[in-house]
Amino acid sequence: MKGKKLTYKERVEKLESDSNERKRLCASLCRHLAEGFSFESFSEVSKNTLDRLRKSYVQDFDGEEIEQALMQGRDTWERIGKRQAMGDCLGNSRSWWLNMVARYNWRDKVDVQAEHNGNLNVSIVSYASSKSPKDTLE
Repeated sequence: MKGKKLTYKERVEKLESDSNERKRLCASLCRHLAEGFSFESFSEVSKNTLDRLRKSYVQDFDGEEIEQALMQGRDTWERIGKRQAMGDCLGNSRSWWLNMVARYNWRDKVDVQAEHNGNLNVSIVSYASSKSPKDTLE
């Protein structure tokens, strides 16, 4: 037996006090993201704790490294879609598409929204005569 397993609280306290533990956590997070998983499914610590640690200890959570891991994760998912489209792997293309919509806000059409915050002047031009037509039959 390697020793006593830490409680969640003890684990967080260790992360707060040990830079090497935070760097190890960052490396684990990057592996998780590079495999195509999300921040929300990272289970070593809660998302709130992870967000707090990332803000408090910026030097231990390399933003470039995390960004690179996110790009690798997206690459993983896009390669799955390409392999499915080419017939190189089996899978449910609909579930893949819904996954991409949820993860990366993919859309199959552009959503256009227009907003106007000023005044709008409308001029009505009428080319009709104000006189009623006379009966020309006599």
